[in-house]
Amino acid sequence: MTVKRRPHHDLRALQARFADVEGLEVTTTALKGARALGYALEDIVDVIQALEPGDFMKSETAHSPPNAHVWHDSYNMPYDDLILYLKFAGSTLIDVSLLSFKEK
Repeated sequence: MTVKRRPHHDLRALQARFADVEGLEVTTTALKGARALGYALEDIVDVIQALEPGDFMKSETAHSPPNAHVWHDSYNMPYDDLILYLKFAGSTLIDVSLLSFKEK
C-alpha cells in the first residue's frame, strides 16, 4: 500500500462531480453512516461542498483487495459540531465513489 500526503483527486473536481444528489456515487456503507448521523442525500452534498483543502488527511492505494490503481483520499472536517470522516476512492474522477461517511 502506497501512502501520499496530497490528494490523488483534485478537491474542486470532486466537488463538481458531487455537486447534486443525482451526481452522488455513494456506497451502502457511506449511506448508512450518513443516515446514522441524521444526514439525507442533500446533506451529503452540502458536506462535500463544504470540504476545504486543509481537511485532507492522506491518500493511499487500495489494500483490500490490493490495487495500485485505486486511490483512497481521506478527509476529516468539522461540520455541525462533529468531526466527520469522508473517504473517496477511484482510479479516475469518472469512477470515484464516496466509500465512507462517519463521525471521527
